[in-house]
Amino acid sequence: MRLKSNNFWFVVLGMVLLVSIVINLLLRHPPAELARIYQNNVLIKVVDLTAVSGPFLFTAHSDLGTNVISVERGRISILSADCPDGACVRQGWSNNNARPIVCLPHRIVIQFENASLPEVDAVVVSIEIDCT
Repeated sequence: MRLKSNNFWFVVLGMVLLVSIVINLLLRHPPAELARIYQNNVLIKVVDLTAVSGPFLFTAHSDLGTNVISVERGRISILSADCPDGACVRQGWSNNNARPIVCLPHRIVIQFENASLPEVDAVVVSIEIDCT
């Protein structure tokens, strides 16, 4: 009876370890290579964050307002915006889709992409347990 009890705890410990590894892999976001800036669902600019030689600014104008976007090697942020809440400015720097940059009043979204990594639409884990 004691042997079966030990096997049960080994299986439970193994499953907890496996789940923690999968969660760690899913939450790890490598820095993006490309930043795609959309305004009103229209792509207005693509910036290769790995090829930026020096910091630069550009301005996105629309009928809704103006955003000044700051780009440095490996990261991007909205430096200033004339929107009422300024939440997009407070988001700060970002470089991956774990934290895309969004300005809702001006309908600006900055999304990130790794050109060298294939697009993943699902992760499947298969576990086979033999309790004999």
